[in-house]
Amino acid sequence: MQHISRYAGLVAGALFLRTDAYEEVRGARSPFLTGLIIIVVVGVIIAIAALVGTALAWASSPNLGDIQETVYEGIIQMPWYEETLQEVPGFAEQYRHWYDFGWNLARMFGVSSPGSALGGLVLTPLSLVIGWLVYGLLAHLFARLLKGEATLSQTLGCTALAVAPQLLKLTELVPYVAVGGVVGTWVLICRYVALKQAHRFTWGRAFWATVLPFGALWLLALILAAIGILAFGTFASVLLGGA
Repeated sequence: MQHISRYAGLVAGALFLRTDAYEEVRGARSPFLTGLIIIVVVGVIIAIAALVGTALAWASSPNLGDIQETVYEGIIQMPWYEETLQEVPGFAEQYRHWYDFGWNLARMFGVSSPGSALGGLVLTPLSLVIGWLVYGLLAHLFARLLKGEATLSQTLGCTALAVAPQLLKLTELVPYVAVGGVVGTWVLICRYVALKQAHRFTWGRAFWATVLPFGALWLLALILAAIGILAFGTFASVLLGGA
């Protein structure tokens, strides 16, 4: 119970940008382990909230099969459908095929189900951990270049507290509610505070240590995109040349 209370206090302190929460993690015996536990627990809590919200939305939504058939019955009674049916042989079968295909795509990509949300119990914590490690490693690299004082474990431990605003996603218990933009901005501010406290930075150095990892990721994405375009162009030219 004491450990639960401690972690809850750290997350609450980080959420409200209290520097003592970041200082406590920085001075912990294993800042990395502390951060990892916080990330995983918050991820599981968010995933459970999303699962409950999806289940409520799914239970309160009308049956898509009934909607599909009702819309179809209305369409086939329209004048344009009757005219096309007389002019194009086999139109009814083709139209029904593509109509059902479109609805199946909507079910696959546009409608959440409790089954798909159940996978979030694993994927949500995993994605948070991966994002934390990638950002934390890059932030530590730039922080050290800016003469920061923290170890890698301290950097990762403090930046892990930036997961705290993700708890705002608990509002997903209410169907169709989303707070993505607010969460992203708050996470960025928490990362700034984390790097400032961990590395004993001035505000200017903390700012650059916070934003430079995003620049590095954007540069990497551009390089990979360029390589992909060149590879596709080469493959296409060889294929067309061979043809």
